Amino acid sequence: MYPFHFSIPFPPKIKNPKLFGSACCIISACLWGGCGAAGQYLINELGLSSLWLTSFRVSYCGILLLLYFTIKLRSEVIGIFHNKKDSLELILFSLIGVAAVYYSYFTAVSYTNAPTATVLQYLSPILIVFYMAIRNKKLPSMKEFIAVVFALLGTYILATHGDIHSLAISPLGLIWGLISAVTLAFYTVYPRRLLTKYNTMYIYGWAVFISAIAMNFLAPFWKLPASVNTTGVILLIYTLLFGTLVSYPLFLVGVKYIGPTQSSLLSSIEPAATAVIAVLFLHTQLTIMDIIGMICITATVFILSVPSRKKTPAVEEPPAEQK
Repeated sequence: MYPFHFSIPFPPKIKNPKLFGSACCIISACLWGGCGAAGQYLINELGLSSLWLTSFRVSYCGILLLLYFTIKLRSEVIGIFHNKKDSLELILFSLIGVAAVYYSYFTAVSYTNAPTATVLQYLSPILIVFYMAIRNKKLPSMKEFIAVVFALLGTYILATHGDIHSLAISPLGLIWGLISAVTLAFYTVYPRRLLTKYNTMYIYGWAVFISAIAMNFLAPFWKLPASVNTTGVILLIYTLLFGTLVSYPLFLVGVKYIGPTQSSLLSSIEPAATAVIAVLFLHTQLTIMDIIGMICITATVFILSVPSRKKTPAVEEPPAEQK
């Protein structure tokens, strides 16, 4: 066991821990929602490519996190690379997990909008249900079956608006949204073994740094597009600081106080937060059918979070939310 299981410092005295933890989760979800809306503005209004935006985000985030861990752990910061199996898993997670999640999400945003891309990404729990059913050779439970029905219904409504003969959103937007859900499912399930051995933020820090190395071969982050204005710079800083470096540690604080189940439930307000921000500030048009489809898909999180009669061992949260 490597000595990387240090904890995030928590406030020593909280009068109402449940309220405080809930507030942390809600705020982190809103920050993630704002990140999606910021991405929509940067891509659609300023013409930034999803490739460069991904490169920018993972590069600065990776550099800052690795700098922090280098100061804290010194020579032990490279401890994971002493184990060949762990190293290979980390690299695979970095490329197919972190880099692919960021890129596919922002690409889906470029073809649709932030609320739609966010909701499509929320199909990932359903994909995990299918994966676990196949892996365990066991049919989904009743609540999982109901969640699948809601997810399929929501996707159908969102994609067609009820008209099976036509798509209401860009076909490429739908495809990239589904790819985003697949990569997020991989991102959630794949690193579980690593997370039992290393600190979550340590794994995430190395993952974004490794993905940054790969992304910079395609889109160097230091080549700032000429179209970026003052608003663009502010939004880029927001996506880096509040959309990544602040939001996930804040979510972990919430998990500390109210547990993973309630934290996941409260964080599922992210699509709603994204939609509200996009409608108010970006004047994104959402129809009634869009809203119904989004509600159906988001409802799957609530359904899957309903405690089963038979308790199952708690599993550590995934490394970080990828929006």
